[in-house]
Amino acid sequence: MDDLESNLKIDKFYGILRSVDIEIEQEDIFYRSKYNDIMNYFKMILTHNENSLLYDYSKIVSPHGLLLVKINQNSDINDFLKLISKNYFLDVIELNYEEIFFRATDFFEHFQEIVQDMISAENDINSTEINDKNPGEKILNTSIKKILIIDEGQLNFNLSIPTNLLEVFINSKLNKTNFIEKSSLLIWITNKFNNISMNSQKIFDIFDLFINIPSFDGSEREAVLKHFSELFPKIVFDVETIANYTKLWEVNDFKHLLKFGIFNHYLKSELNQKSNEITDVLIELIETREFIPSINSEIQDDQEDISENNITQIKGVDLRAYENLKAYRKEIQEENISDFMRNQLYEHAASKHYKELQIIIEKIIKHEALEVNDREILAKYPFILSESPQKALIALEKAKKNINRINQMYKDTWRAQN
Repeated sequence: MDDLESNLKIDKFYGILRSVDIEIEQEDIFYRSKYNDIMNYFKMILTHNENSLLYDYSKIVSPHGLLLVKINQNSDINDFLKLISKNYFLDVIELNYEEIFFRATDFFEHFQEIVQDMISAENDINSTEINDKNPGEKILNTSIKKILIIDEGQLNFNLSIPTNLLEVFINSKLNKTNFIEKSSLLIWITNKFNNISMNSQKIFDIFDLFINIPSFDGSEREAVLKHFSELFPKIVFDVETIANYTKLWEVNDFKHLLKFGIFNHYLKSELNQKSNEITDVLIELIETREFIPSINSEIQDDQEDISENNITQIKGVDLRAYENLKAYRKEIQEENISDFMRNQLYEHAASKHYKELQIIIEKIIKHEALEVNDREILAKYPFILSESPQKALIALEKAKKNINRINQMYKDTWRAQN
């Protein structure tokens, strides 16, 4: 072990952030309901003793201090964990992802030794003292000194062979480690559900808990965008419209999009321009792919794992069918129609199959396989494939609103006449 440390300098593969140095505040985090489950897990472990309710189930529940979290890449989960650590006076030990990128082979081959070194890393004694001003905190299990964070979403292995780090972990001697006895908690973050399902039997034997944090729904995306618009009151954008363009996006995706949007807005404007509306700028960045959200890289990773002789279903995507659909869309996109005709087509579609088309377009956005009935309905309205699915969904919703408005107008007229 000593020779290994001297040759590889294992401590270069991770860093220690003392709790007293964590600067993240609660307002920096976008709250989501599943984060509350993570907070409760911390409370459960930190208060676990022979007097706790969990102790009554000790025959089948024996916490070891390992939490598995599934969440999309580019979330603020790491900041949230650091905020918890700050509140409970826990140091944070996380991987040095830049060092790992340049020395991926060394990291992968000696991963077990690196984690063991992270466990044995010394703590700042002063940072883990209980605050006397908050007597309620004295019930905490003060033997827990630090949390270890391993985020697979930030790892970028530059190796010729596929690497499933979670599988390496659960099949190594580390799976026998009781992290609580080592004064630690291990938080394993992944964005690949396949890695979990492939090893589910062993995973649920090893980890105390698995928390699956879903993608933002429409209202949550609007809430994230509204939050950022309040942070930057000098710019204005249509929250609902941008939310419809950003399905499956994460918190940091929105942050980066707005950064690019603000730069582009002022880059192309005159100094005396009065308008501060950037909706069109943001839409253009998305449609021209001048900004690419993290979800695209996850889809690309899935496709790269598949050889020509082994085409399988990945995240519900039949890749052969998906490639055929892209070719079909490209052919249709070459046909041009007037805006008036486009609106008429969408209104006709919305009047006949609004709900079905809404679901179909959302499936296309998520790259999910279409059912036979989906394809039959889509074949009746091929013009939908002539533009991006986000834009098609907005056009369909506008058409539905216009139909409802016209129907209401005729109802009011009929009532007035009778």
